[in-house]
Amino acid sequence: MKIDIHTNGDYQVLKIEEDLQVISDLSELKFLVEGYLKRGRRFVAVGFTTASYIYSGALAVLIDCYKKIAKEGGDLCIIEPNTEMLGIFTILNIDKILHIYPSENQLPAISISTQAKQRSD
Repeated sequence: MKIDIHTNGDYQVLKIEEDLQVISDLSELKFLVEGYLKRGRRFVAVGFTTASYIYSGALAVLIDCYKKIAKEGGDLCIIEPNTEMLGIFTILNIDKILHIYPSENQLPAISISTQAKQRSD
């Protein structure tokens, strides 16, 4: 799986670049997220191509990654989902758990939990 990796503000951005018609295995993503957590990187944004379609196994990996990141006080969000993915996220109420941004440019400059911490100080 080809993944473009770069940083945008507090977020480590992982863009899956292959036009996968079916995304059923995100084990590489899970491996990357676990590595980031070990290095103290707690904010991850995941993007897919417009031709991708996600299945239950990949959704389970996303939710598992979200739980691990949230446990460490971080955030996992989805960027630039295609219409079909957004529909799946909405039907399954995943959009209530994960932040979803229409574009990478709309990621918060600082993470949501950093903003909340600054407000409480």
